[in-house]
Amino acid sequence: MEPSPLPTSSRFGDANADSADVADVSLPPLLEVPFEAFNTPEINNITCISGVQARNERRQRIIEAILQNFKNGKLQHGSLKTVANEFNISPRWVREIWKAAKSQMARGEAVNVDCRWEGNSGQKSFNLDISKLTDIPFHQRQTLRALSHCLNVSTSTAYRLVKKKKIRRHPNAIKPHICDEGKLKRVRYCLSLLSPTSLPNNPTFHHCYDYIHIDEKWFELSKPKKTFYTLPDEADPYRTIQSKTHIPKIMFLATVGRPRFGDDGQVLWDGKIGIFPFTFQEAAKRRSKNRPAGIMETKPIPKITRDVMREMLVQQLLPAIREKWPQSSKYVVIQQDNAKPHVDINDPVFVAAAQESDWDIRLQFQPPNSPDLNVLDLGFFRAIDAIQNKSAHRSLGDLITAVTLAFEQLTPQVLNNVFLTYQGVMGEVLRHKGGNNFKIPHMGKERLSREGILPQNLGVSTEVYEEVLQISELNN
Repeated sequence: MEPSPLPTSSRFGDANADSADVADVSLPPLLEVPFEAFNTPEINNITCISGVQARNERRQRIIEAILQNFKNGKLQHGSLKTVANEFNISPRWVREIWKAAKSQMARGEAVNVDCRWEGNSGQKSFNLDISKLTDIPFHQRQTLRALSHCLNVSTSTAYRLVKKKKIRRHPNAIKPHICDEGKLKRVRYCLSLLSPTSLPNNPTFHHCYDYIHIDEKWFELSKPKKTFYTLPDEADPYRTIQSKTHIPKIMFLATVGRPRFGDDGQVLWDGKIGIFPFTFQEAAKRRSKNRPAGIMETKPIPKITRDVMREMLVQQLLPAIREKWPQSSKYVVIQQDNAKPHVDINDPVFVAAAQESDWDIRLQFQPPNSPDLNVLDLGFFRAIDAIQNKSAHRSLGDLITAVTLAFEQLTPQVLNNVFLTYQGVMGEVLRHKGGNNFKIPHMGKERLSREGILPQNLGVSTEVYEEVLQISELNN
């Protein structure tokens, strides 16, 4: 006789029935249960189930696995523990599901172990007035522990509020102080880079194709703190050094211009002049286990002075510009910051070298305390760091090779995006009347480039232009 199918449409019965009553009731014979209909898929460490439907499906698979060990009206010894291990859950949960199923089978009901959660179930959120957070000084809410103390809640509750974005985590960096005179210089600098043909109806920034930005940056052989991703049982990396102040480092001078593209997007010039290390060659005075005496070694220049900077500009930078600059023009403006070792714009040695071979190369200082008005500080150096940090450096030569390779690997599209960010920052400077209390503007340049609508230059509104122009004229 074919076994009758087991109905599954009725609701979950009383799961809290007395266990003694359940034990006294004789269970139905084995043939009444169609084991052929049960399929137990392989479960591999499924520990996180969300939603009532997903829980019901899992509970059904658990009871199916239990019934496969139910023979001759008895459950095989150790079956519940085996099922618990198979599904990676607590044996107590398996016993509760089996208890509910036995009580239903004893009453002649269809086995239904669906979860009884209905409607808005689960832990209820509590009302917390987080508006009082604005009355607490910033220095008293710098950590989750301090935040939870201010709100009079647990640290885990404060963490959940941050995850739910009811409270925003804000990393704050100190910005350079800018006096009124400095703000005026920033305004006039940005006004000078507005294209005259776009004024006054459509103020748009100059394309900056004849500008070169230079800046210095220290690159270390290794960083005191690094983050690595390892397996749980993998040994932690072990790094040692006599002192963190003894980590070798080299200063580099980076030089870039704005890339140029054709009508169909082909790269006419990548915008990269070069990145030059401040190093010198010296013969080793003593032998060591790594090299014999007398071999030439690369060493960093210990102190960067104005003479060192002048030599770098005349012997390295100017020849590189003449070699790599597009031949459509010989007029170049080199923008540098106001560091003390930098060469004066009227330095006779530099001026004489810059005007050789009918070239007109000039130096220009950017406004004081304005690293946000240099494309290298805006994001280009960070892009180089992201590439060169992927390699392990054993010597200063390896470091120079890695930094130079990272500089060459950066695409012209990335450099062009940084120049657009630079124009966006100039727009924010004008909107804030020379101040720097603003966030670096983001416009989704990668997405706009994919859609073919990336603008070539940015600008400001006519109202902003007229307002800052009036401020500039009043302070003449």
